Amino acid sequence: MSLYYRLFILALFLLGGAFATARYSSNEPASSAALMAQYYHAPEFIGLAQLEALADDQWQNIPAASINLGFSTEHIWIRMPLAQLPFDYQQQPWILELGYPLLDHIELYIMHGDVVLLHTDAGNDLPFTARPLPVPEFAFPIPPLSQADWLYLYVNSESSVQIPVRVFPEQDYWQQRVAGVTFDAAFHAILFSMLAYNLLIFLLSRDVIFLLYSLSIGAFSMMMAGLHGWTYALLWSESPHLNDLAILLSLALSEIFLALFGLSFLRLRRLHPRAFMLYSSYVVTASAFALLAFYLPYHTMIRLLTGQAVLMSLSALVLGLTLWWQTRSRDVFLFFLAAFSLLIGLFLYAMQKFGVIPVNIITEHAAELGSIILVVLLALSMAERHNRERQARLAAQDVIINMQREANAVLDQKVRERTEDLELLNQRLQEESTTDALTRVRNRRYFDQRFYTLYQDAFRQQTPLALLLIDIDHFKQFNDSYGHQLGDSVLQKVAQTMQQAVKRPQDSVYRYGGEEFAILLPNTDASGAMQVAEQVRTRIDRLRINHEDELLSVTASIGLCADIPQRREQQDLLCQQADKALYQAKEQGRNRSCALPLQQPDTDGQQQIV
Repeated sequence: MSLYYRLFILALFLLGGAFATARYSSNEPASSAALMAQYYHAPEFIGLAQLEALADDQWQNIPAASINLGFSTEHIWIRMPLAQLPFDYQQQPWILELGYPLLDHIELYIMHGDVVLLHTDAGNDLPFTARPLPVPEFAFPIPPLSQADWLYLYVNSESSVQIPVRVFPEQDYWQQRVAGVTFDAAFHAILFSMLAYNLLIFLLSRDVIFLLYSLSIGAFSMMMAGLHGWTYALLWSESPHLNDLAILLSLALSEIFLALFGLSFLRLRRLHPRAFMLYSSYVVTASAFALLAFYLPYHTMIRLLTGQAVLMSLSALVLGLTLWWQTRSRDVFLFFLAAFSLLIGLFLYAMQKFGVIPVNIITEHAAELGSIILVVLLALSMAERHNRERQARLAAQDVIINMQREANAVLDQKVRERTEDLELLNQRLQEESTTDALTRVRNRRYFDQRFYTLYQDAFRQQTPLALLLIDIDHFKQFNDSYGHQLGDSVLQKVAQTMQQAVKRPQDSVYRYGGEEFAILLPNTDASGAMQVAEQVRTRIDRLRINHEDELLSVTASIGLCADIPQRREQQDLLCQQADKALYQAKEQGRNRSCALPLQQPDTDGQQQIV
């Protein structure tokens, strides 16, 4: 498989991911993007009564759909006036969605003045079954409340504090979820297919590179599923404490397996000892982080692991570029591109988690898109390496193969020459078996085969077919008077004359029997057939045969039938009509052409003309 074809496959993957992302973003309602909110943060928890006492200038304005405060252990309060909602929230049920599934503790309040109309708790500190709706994100169903005027949210979390707020009428919420679930499913389907494919290659080849690559894909897929809330929803929904730990361990394992993969794939021990030491330290550090994840808080470990992931990507970028510059190897160049794509994705993702850049569809899925490109490019890189090594092994066998090829070529040439001789002989035998020995035109046997084929073609294509039957007038008397030798000469000259009169390649002359000949004219109507018949008859009439200082002449009578076959079984009827026309020409004085149309039996058993 060529490199260009592989890159085309990569483009299809990226196009599919971009399309899914576009669908996901297109389902973001314009109303949610336009909502404004206010937030207040404090190092200690304060209640609603204390919030009411805050001055308005202590609240900071922020777009509700992109609230991102980075890693923070402070207590966050969000408030939003409900009057700005683009639908009638007082008359219909609606749903509030917080699009980040790793928030530890959430409290929702719907207020009228200082009166609490609705209060709901949620968060990763609670079992998944305690959530208001069974979805990976946090979704709160809110009934119609005619007096509601403010929405308050309290958030406290060890993870990145991202609170993207979206609101939907209840009937629209489940429809918009389809695109998001489709994106996640497509992402994990791509990773799983690459994992299964490379694991199969490992089982077949026992090359540890493919095993390390498969393990890194599996760990990364588990981490992304945890970050999006799927593992919590599907695997340990009753064990909240496992969710943060699983994310940390899967991220640490991803770094371990990717570092080991880089060590093995790039042959760093031999080609770059310093880089070998660096990547070995990554393995040791990530292993230590995996152990510390059992003891240190989540917000500390996620910062350490995310920082090392960015550092690994940056070093892989520099290392890949350096090795490619030294070796000019395409597989190393693909490794460099893979590291670059992952670096960009992780950088955007990390900057978003630390609150440096806002939350949007690009930054939220940057790590996923970068990882898809990474997975595909690394697969192409390994395939390139495998193909190059395979070609090197094949090159060692070229001498033997070339010798065998030369011997086979000599044998093939002899076989080919013998086959060509046999085919030529068979062709000559076939021509002799279908050619009249005296006149050198096709014989009756070939006429029967050709007539059947042309008739079926004319019936299927609904085109006219013309049959001319030519009989030399008084040939028996001529033969008796001048002898068989001169009669044979007359037959030869008449056959040559007819062949000269027939111009088109598809038209053909046959010896029908004795002094009778036939001409088949495909795709020729009665008028055209009559013109050919008259030309043949005139040329025969002008023919002169020298015999003992005497010029002898001959004439011919021609009967023809030309029409479009309407039934598949009317081949014999066409021949009968041509024969009847020939009989009419004889009856009318010979040396003339007569035509009859094709006839078929009607429903009463009579003959009718078609």
